[in-house]
Amino acid sequence: MTPKIFDDLRAPAAGVEAFFDHHADWIAGNDLTVVFCAGNGDHVLDWRGPHGADETFDWARYNAYAWDPEGGRTFEKSVRDHNANWLERVREGGERSSNPYSAGPMMVLSEQTMDYRTLAGIYAALRAEASRRGIRLRLLEYLEPGPEFCRSEWKTVRHPEVAAARADAGGHEIPGLIDVTLPLRHDPRAYAGWPDGIPAGTLAGEFVARQTAAFVADFEVDGVLLGNQFGLLGIWHPDNAPELTAERRAGIQAFFTGLRTAMGDRQIYWMDSYWRAEVEREVWGMTDECYDALDAIIVSTFAVLVERTEIIPNLRSKADMRARTLYAVDFVDPWYAYRTHLDDIRSYEYQREVLRTHRDLTDGVTFFANDTFGQFVPQARLEETRRLLSV
Repeated sequence: MTPKIFDDLRAPAAGVEAFFDHHADWIAGNDLTVVFCAGNGDHVLDWRGPHGADETFDWARYNAYAWDPEGGRTFEKSVRDHNANWLERVREGGERSSNPYSAGPMMVLSEQTMDYRTLAGIYAALRAEASRRGIRLRLLEYLEPGPEFCRSEWKTVRHPEVAAARADAGGHEIPGLIDVTLPLRHDPRAYAGWPDGIPAGTLAGEFVARQTAAFVADFEVDGVLLGNQFGLLGIWHPDNAPELTAERRAGIQAFFTGLRTAMGDRQIYWMDSYWRAEVEREVWGMTDECYDALDAIIVSTFAVLVERTEIIPNLRSKADMRARTLYAVDFVDPWYAYRTHLDDIRSYEYQREVLRTHRDLTDGVTFFANDTFGQFVPQARLEETRRLLSV
């Protein structure tokens, strides 16, 4: 779920109630985990502690956010350039196969401001409504390794020395992807997990682990979802991975095991690389210790990126691990304009065929609850997928 579902961020009760009503058939008789994606997780890294509750941060209020401040363009110029490219290639040129078609035009959906006190109010509204309905709710926040969805203060302004790698965000390569194995420069700013500042040489992964644990403790949420193969640099395809050295593998393992220690009994969910575990080990540097640190693994199937032939091998490779295996089904995207059930019907149907034939390999299903306009997944689409789980 993203904040786009709320007409008023400071009065979230109506939107929360609508969410539970809309998904009542899915929720009934099941455990429910809601991952609230306030943005790209930069607000987690920037959290100063309770005395910073009134500080504001950017949130995922855009479609196809693609501003690169290092490029020397204003935000308005970035919007104009993206949309000119979209118009030329998609509307005038008829392109349908990839970005920018899938991303859609760049636009701002809301001018409301978000601060940490408002975010806490949204968390509280979700918990209160779940309690009122007698629903067991596990509430997580989202942490993205890169610069997608909204402005990234910590990644692109405060510490680009550990987040200089680039990632495709809506058809544009922009910097801000965290490498957990790199050392940070000295930062005197007080953070919730580092009240005396960050000492020079602290590994980015060590900072993220302690800071994330402090955030979830302060806001009393149940854990975190690490998005887009957080911890493994060079996202989405093995060809993008950097050279795997013994030092890199050790740094990646130190991040995952350190996060496990810092989080205690709180949950760590991880969105995988779209590739089977053997590839993640051999190419990116995952280890058994890394997987053992996780409570749940999302087997990614999103149509804009997945190699369709990789879905079943990936699902099988994760099914026997200690962590719960959650199978991603695709409907809409809360940050981009495509709708999988309309724009990539073959992938949409194949995802569900795999779910139908390999349900025994999964412990649950996960999906984006709202689209980029803040609308929920159409009820008919939800129902046709839910029937696969009830027969």
